[in-house]
Amino acid sequence: MNKPIVLSLPDDLTAYAEAMMHSTGKSLEDVINDWLRIGANRHLRLYTIGHSNLSFDDFLSRLGTHHITTVVDVRSEPYSKYTPHFSKRELQTALEAHGIIYRYAGEFLGGRPADKSVYQTGTVISENTSRDAYLDLVDYTLVMKRDWYHKGLQRLIDIIQEAHHQHEHVVIMCSEGDPEDCHRHHLITRSLIDPAVQSLPNTPVLAVYHILKDGHLQFVNPTVFKKPEQQRLF
Repeated sequence: MNKPIVLSLPDDLTAYAEAMMHSTGKSLEDVINDWLRIGANRHLRLYTIGHSNLSFDDFLSRLGTHHITTVVDVRSEPYSKYTPHFSKRELQTALEAHGIIYRYAGEFLGGRPADKSVYQTGTVISENTSRDAYLDLVDYTLVMKRDWYHKGLQRLIDIIQEAHHQHEHVVIMCSEGDPEDCHRHHLITRSLIDPAVQSLPNTPVLAVYHILKDGHLQFVNPTVFKKPEQQRLF
């Protein structure tokens, strides 16, 4: 699977233009016009993060670095046995104590949906199923077509736009430290920025950035995604 391109400058117009011309077949003029739309809404962007085994202080520091004021939790099961400070109740309490809004969206945007029709087996997998066993089971090309997913995605866009009006930023959070191992990249990010699979009409132009486990920022180039097909994802 292709890795997201790491740009030395997140707002590198040349790299963005080349990527979008290649991905969409648009002219340079059209691509630049799209870029200007981002420029006009300079803070209309989305961050993603995986809490992994970070301490809460390290997690909070990453949020502060990028001026994030809203955390949208996209875990299907919002608790953590090994890092209990990331369990829903504890996390919400801790974030709100620091003035950060916590929202849970895992019922619509989680990587392990409750809708059995999006599973290869036709049945919802158990939360005790091993990662190796369930990675092949969820068909995210089907998830992208479901109304309940559209509802969650539209609500996420609304949250991003609401934050933008306040000059604030939003992050979606899951558990995997590497976005390549997580549906926040392969499903949610792709639905928002890949022209081949955008799930909603009139999706606003968004720039998406992964906050990596080491704290570095990674701009997600729309060309990194494979053609729509079943992939090994969670």
